[in-house]
Amino acid sequence: MMDDTLNKHQLWKSFLDSDLEAWEQLFKLCYEDLYGYGLKLSSRPELTRDCIHELFVILWDRRENLGEVESVKAYLLASLRRSLLKRIQEKRRYFVNWDGEVHTTVQIQFSPEEIIIRDEMKLDKRQALHEALNALPDRQKEVLYLKYFNGMSYDEIEEILAINYQSIRNHIHRAVKRLRTIMDDHLSDIAISLLPFLLLVAL
Repeated sequence: MMDDTLNKHQLWKSFLDSDLEAWEQLFKLCYEDLYGYGLKLSSRPELTRDCIHELFVILWDRRENLGEVESVKAYLLASLRRSLLKRIQEKRRYFVNWDGEVHTTVQIQFSPEEIIIRDEMKLDKRQALHEALNALPDRQKEVLYLKYFNGMSYDEIEEILAINYQSIRNHIHRAVKRLRTIMDDHLSDIAISLLPFLLLVAL
């Protein structure tokens, strides 16, 4: 992870110096993460691909006005998120959630393949966990996706979602509490699977 992050920073610096090869390598290195996240937000493969390509074209055109970034991955994910939500806002309404945060509705869904579970877990338990995650409010799912499925830090999530550290912790705490409630009948069987979520409550 450290080598990957360092490589992205090196490529970013070279890209800022108008290194076309570095720009192309950055695109290849980040494409999978961008596409995965973009697809979660839009559920539209073609739109997601278009926005990613458009993002990198804009980056190249504006490279002389760009500077160093703390996290290349977070910067790109945040930029893609803004681009995607701008493109789909005509068909999605804005709302204020119960935290008082204003954002565009996104319908993130976890696939069974994304849930890391033990091989011996029965299919019904796998399905129960899958359904429990997808029953969470969209903002909670997005925070969990970025934190646990994409390996983002709190600072990076702050940049991507434009919400503060405490809001992120609140979303995760509420998500864990909700998962515990939904999964009450299965917790003994999936304790290992939910360990990252359960441990966070004590932090």
